[in-house]
Parts: sequence; structure tokens; C-alpha cells
Amino acid sequence: MLTLFISFCLGSLCAWAVGRDHGTFAGVVSGLGAMLVFQIIAGLILRSIINKRQMEIQNILADAQNRIQKQINLFQKRPPSSQNAARQALEKIQNDAARKALEATDIFKPYYIWNLMLKKQINTMKMQLLFQLGEYKKVDEILPKCFIVDHQSLAIKMTRMYRNNDAELDKFFNKRCAKTKGEARAFLAAVYAWMKLKQDEPQKALEALNNARKVSDLPVIVDNIEHIANGRYRHYSNSSLGDAWYALGLEEPKVKPQRQARNRMF
Repeated sequence: MLTLFISFCLGSLCAWAVGRDHGTFAGVVSGLGAMLVFQIIAGLILRSIINKRQMEIQNILADAQNRIQKQINLFQKRPPSSQNAARQALEKIQNDAARKALEATDIFKPYYIWNLMLKKQINTMKMQLLFQLGEYKKVDEILPKCFIVDHQSLAIKMTRMYRNNDAELDKFFNKRCAKTKGEARAFLAAVYAWMKLKQDEPQKALEALNNARKVSDLPVIVDNIEHIANGRYRHYSNSSLGDAWYALGLEEPKVKPQRQARNRMF
């Protein structure tokens, strides 16, 4: 917003100064040129600053992923007392990083007046971090102020609509999610189909998967189509989607209990 205001003032001043000595046409051209040059320069400077700030946040999250991987490697060498203890240790590292990243988004506030879209971009980042932290009330509050375009944001939006029993879920999926491409569409269709099965609407689930199959041949789509078509609803599974699926919190990962060797005395 401020960039537009300054460029307009600069352009008007340049147009007046040039037009006074060289005529109206020259003044208009000079004014438009001055506005364009200022917009380009200001945009490049702002983009450089924002990218640097975004990299700082990405480094926070990347560092957490490295620490998580190191912890997993340690667990492989020295198994924890229980699977639950291991999960809690990893979640703590991830959640601490998410909170730190969330606090770091405040560094963008001084730049909101320079870019109309920046606040929505940062809100989208904050929304995803809040969802990861399980602060769903805050997620619902900020969702209308976000860009809901990437498959992760679309999946989160659908999840909150499903949890809130929103009657607009079908409309949202058909209008926004079904228009995505490739594996993103397959992922969103698999998520939506799971929801429709839970709502006892297998035909809508099957329709979404069949449409997704036209653009993707992911096994999760093919297998689940077969399960629904044959009435094996309990066999429906999105587990092959991995962390992207479980991050939505709709299902808990199924961990097979490890058999402990019994000590035998001879």
C-alpha cells in the first residue's frame, strides 16, 4: 500500500516537473516511467528483505528436522523405554520449533504496509504452524485471512470443516480441491473420500477417487477405489500417504508393538 502511494506521489511530481517545461505528453510518460522504476526497485528491495526473513524461519524448522533425525538414529541404537515416550520426545522437538517459528513471524509486521499480499502470506504460514501445534480455535479464526491454494492449506481447511461439521464441505471440495492437478488432487481426493466414508456417504467418496484417478495413478487411489466398490469400507486406508496424512490428525499412526524377547533360564 505504502509503495503504491509513494510511487504515485513520485510519478505525479515527475510528471508536473517535466510537463511544465516539455509539454503534457512528455510529462505523462516521465511520470509513468518514474512510477514503474520506483515500483521495480522497491519490489526488489522488499523481496530481498522478506526472503532473508523467510529463510531464518525455514532454518528454525530445518534445524528441528535435523535434531529429530538425530534423535531417531539414537533411538535405533538405544531403543526408548516405550514407543509413546519416543513419540513424545520427537513431538516436543517439533512443537518447540513450531512455536519459535511462530514467534519469528512477527518480524514481518513492519513490512505489511509495503505489500498488500504479504500479511495473507504470513497468515498462511502462521495457520499451518498453529494447526501443527493443535491450536485449532486460532486456526479457525485465521483461516479466512489466509491464501488457501496449496494442497496442504486446502487439506487443513477441509479438515477443519469436517471437524466443525460444516455443511459446505462438499461444495468446497468440488470448487477448490477437485481443480488441483496430479498428486495434489489425488491426496486431497483421498482425504475427502475418508471423510465421506466416515459420514456414511460412500458414493461421494467413490466419485472423488474415480475423478482423481483420471489425473493420477497413485496406489492409494487405485486400492481404495477397489475397497469402496466392493463394499470393504473398513479396509479403506490412507496410511501410504505417510506424514502428509497423519499430520492432519484425522488418524493416529498404527504402530505394531514390538515383541520383547523373554529371558529363559536353563
